[in-house]
Amino acid sequence: MKNWLLLVAAFLLWQSCSSQNERGQNCSAPPRIQNGDITTLSEKQYRTGSSVQFRCQKYYAMEGQNRSFCDNGTWTEVPICLDPCMIPKAELERQKIQVKDGMDAPENTFVQRGHSIELTCKTGYVLAANASQSASIIHCDGTPLVIPNCEEITCNSPRVLNGSFQSVKNIYHDGDLIRIQCDSGFTLETDYGGKVVECTKNGWSPSPKCILEITCQADYIEHGTILSPKLIYKEGEIIPFSCDEGYRYVDRSDALCTKNGWSTKLQCTEMQCPPPYMRIGTFRPYRTQYMYNDVIEIWCSPMPNYGNKFSKCTANGWSPPPFC
Repeated sequence: MKNWLLLVAAFLLWQSCSSQNERGQNCSAPPRIQNGDITTLSEKQYRTGSSVQFRCQKYYAMEGQNRSFCDNGTWTEVPICLDPCMIPKAELERQKIQVKDGMDAPENTFVQRGHSIELTCKTGYVLAANASQSASIIHCDGTPLVIPNCEEITCNSPRVLNGSFQSVKNIYHDGDLIRIQCDSGFTLETDYGGKVVECTKNGWSPSPKCILEITCQADYIEHGTILSPKLIYKEGEIIPFSCDEGYRYVDRSDALCTKNGWSTKLQCTEMQCPPPYMRIGTFRPYRTQYMYNDVIEIWCSPMPNYGNKFSKCTANGWSPPPFC
């Protein structure tokens, strides 16, 4: 009897061990990660196949899977939280630079690993390494950050050939304006109005350069009249004119003064009419060309004359139209 009970107990123990081996061993508390947290509920023991989920703290970037699984008493590999890049506010102030579109910046600026941030120079400053730019992209890739340095925008007092200006200082700053006075017969090369130039990151704009003024002259038009005449027309000005009666414009009724002279001919030519075409009848006198106000006589013989007897060359051609 005693031996039989021992055999039953041994069988039950073997069966329990076999069942446990099929399920796998449970896991104890999951591992912790630096600069990160477990987001799932905590348990005393974790069955094989169960998992926990991790997340990194603010500004830290996760490398690896965000889950770890219990595998027969052992946790699979856990993720790593990578350090962010930090830009001290004091360094930004020292370099005269700021975060683009940044609101009230905290004491320090953090950039997550693998991300970028755009830094811009403060108003009135440009990048010392490239004076034509005022912004720089900074990448956080695990290497030490290099914060660009900005320098103040300045312009030296310009030298103006064929002109002058009233200098008030030797060094000008971003946004400073000066008014250029060109000598007689000269004008500012690029004039946006007011002959004023501004100190910018690219220097003086527009260039404080006086060039020979372009002018056009027109005091007489043969067989025409200049409307509102002037002695000299400057580049960009228009001269309107009209032709006398019996004359027409060679090109158009106004012309523009350009660096190459007038844009169109200031000329009027006499109006003419070609010989009329008549399917029936004839006319006299016959000429190869008729001048303004010339008159022809219409002949419809031997057919009855049911057309106009005379026709005149006008600005609009023959009037009335000659026909039979």
